[in-house]
Amino acid sequence: MIALEPSEAIICRVAELLESEIGLRPESALRARLRRCIRDELAVLGLDFERYLRALGASASLRQALLNRVTVQETGFFRHPEHFEILAQHILPTLPQPLSIWSAGCANGQEAFSLAMLLDELGIDGRVIATDVSTSALLRTNAASYAAREITGLSPERIARHLTPVGQAWEVNPSIRARVSTVHHNLIESVPHRVRSSSVVFCRNVLIYFSDQHARGFLDRVADALPQAWMLLGAAETIWSIGDRYDTVRLGDTYAYRPRSVCGVRVTGGALPARVAASQVGAGHADDVAAIAILAEAGRESLASGDPAAAVVSFRKWAYLAADDALAHLHLALALEAMNDRPSAQRAFGAAGRLLGADPARHDYAIDGYSPNELYKLLDAKQQELPQ
Repeated sequence: MIALEPSEAIICRVAELLESEIGLRPESALRARLRRCIRDELAVLGLDFERYLRALGASASLRQALLNRVTVQETGFFRHPEHFEILAQHILPTLPQPLSIWSAGCANGQEAFSLAMLLDELGIDGRVIATDVSTSALLRTNAASYAAREITGLSPERIARHLTPVGQAWEVNPSIRARVSTVHHNLIESVPHRVRSSSVVFCRNVLIYFSDQHARGFLDRVADALPQAWMLLGAAETIWSIGDRYDTVRLGDTYAYRPRSVCGVRVTGGALPARVAASQVGAGHADDVAAIAILAEAGRESLASGDPAAAVVSFRKWAYLAADDALAHLHLALALEAMNDRPSAQRAFGAAGRLLGADPARHDYAIDGYSPNELYKLLDAKQQELPQ
């Protein structure tokens, strides 16, 4: 008789497989989803858990079926509209035509079609290449048909211009569909040749599901393969703790990223510059200022080399010596997050946010283009992302 619930050992083995297969972060929220997906797969296949595990390791088609269930396809048309605004106002006018945009982790296609609609509205000769690890997501994208609840991000004017009602659904018009092509691609693998000429990469709300190692690897591969491309990430995502290959560029009220080789900025060993203000340590404590500089550099080097535990030790000492330094708590939070100690990371993000919010003028530094007030907004987003 087939067991009704997979054991923790089974969940761990499948989670490890998914991390190595697609870079998925093996956290508790994933395990609950994974449990449901395994049950659903077994209901279809009629296998017990051990036979399923053996078959999963040997069959690419079974692994793909599980990936299609596990991967999150939550998206929408013109989701995070500020990204489309800066694309239209600041980025696209500077790019030569024809151009291509890579929608990396396209889900069910709404992002890719939103980009195609924007190109059409601006009269730009361009195309969108939509990639995803989920074959079912790519089928949805190719079908270009959406229920009424899936088009809420579109204005009535855009619906009238770009969609046609067909039965109970809405279909994207052929002129927009012609601008979008799909490619099956796993983001932890090499950058596909078809996207290497892209001028812009949209990879939003994808890296939050990756382990730090795989997220860092993806960003490095993009920087190598597309050294002139603009990168747009999700609002709650940050490249601070997972790489130092990019510079942050403020455009309007939000941010984009570019490989540092383009901006002509020297790449340093850490993701965040360690600026230490004597006023945050206290007068007459020159030794502490020097010690903090050493601790900050050591922590950043540990984080960049993939040793977040050592980074946490250094940053905790920094935060102890300069308890009112928001930057110390921010570094500590990023290192804790890299260790997947999310409750502790949330407390450290909260401490950094409170220090910044209490007296932003006291913190006169800026971090990779972020002012203290802008950092406060990002820290608030981080706290909402992490569990209580």
